[in-house]
Amino acid sequence: MSLYRFYVEGCSDASDKIYISGKDYNHIKNVLRLRVGEEIIVSDGTSRDYHCRIAGYRDAGDASSDSSAKGRGGHIDESSGEVEAEIIDITDNSTELPADIILFQGMPKADKFEHIIQKTIELGVHEIYPVMMKRCVVKLEGGNGNTDKNGFLTVSSKEAKKVQRYNSIAEAAAKQSQRGIIPEVKSYISFKQAADLASEMDMVLVPYESAEGMDHSRSVIAEVKKLCETMPKKPTVAVFIGPEGGFAQEEIDLLTDKGGGIISLGRRILRTETAGPTVMSILGFALDD
Repeated sequence: MSLYRFYVEGCSDASDKIYISGKDYNHIKNVLRLRVGEEIIVSDGTSRDYHCRIAGYRDAGDASSDSSAKGRGGHIDESSGEVEAEIIDITDNSTELPADIILFQGMPKADKFEHIIQKTIELGVHEIYPVMMKRCVVKLEGGNGNTDKNGFLTVSSKEAKKVQRYNSIAEAAAKQSQRGIIPEVKSYISFKQAADLASEMDMVLVPYESAEGMDHSRSVIAEVKKLCETMPKKPTVAVFIGPEGGFAQEEIDLLTDKGGGIISLGRRILRTETAGPTVMSILGFALDD
């Protein structure tokens, strides 16, 4: 049985112990009911794993807590307590793909998007952007085309809270699949913003029903593998998936102009919630050692 995994920001600074607080403290102690002496994996979110043994539980008000060795920048969550975890071993996480796959997903209905987040993270995606495309069925509250200082679409607080929920789903999926990182679900962007971001990446893949055929598609996937073998750093690969209504022709034209490789996923027409996980499965099989 695999060990339970938890993510602790800043734990890479710890020398012999990591302290886990907040919701993970409650989950470890009161939900999983792990006992002193049981082992867990703690990740710093940068592909490094800390194999730990639970040394004890401390209430939030315990004055004996060592504030110099906290896993979250020395802060104890006063609403709960903390788990004291003794580091047994430190290893590099081997679950990440040799390329960073960035998914630009045409925004579908919320339940479909949650499914896409969960499954593509289990399959190795590095980052996810929800993209408002011409044929999206979903309309955002406040998504009037204006952007904030970071280039994301300006939306209502309700829509912003949805992104928080999406990232909670991402964290749960990363834990379940033993990922070394927690892939981030970004805020909403326009199609033009997505195309501009993708143009800075090493390769762009666009599954589309009018692709040349499977032989061409296999050769494009082989190019991704070659990038992984020849580049001195991890290549970045953008994957564009259309929404329920599919891509508009002008969107395909723009991606092609920016160097996008049009590929086929087979003779069958896939739903938007199936296409992303399918691409990730193909890339995982092709790229994993």
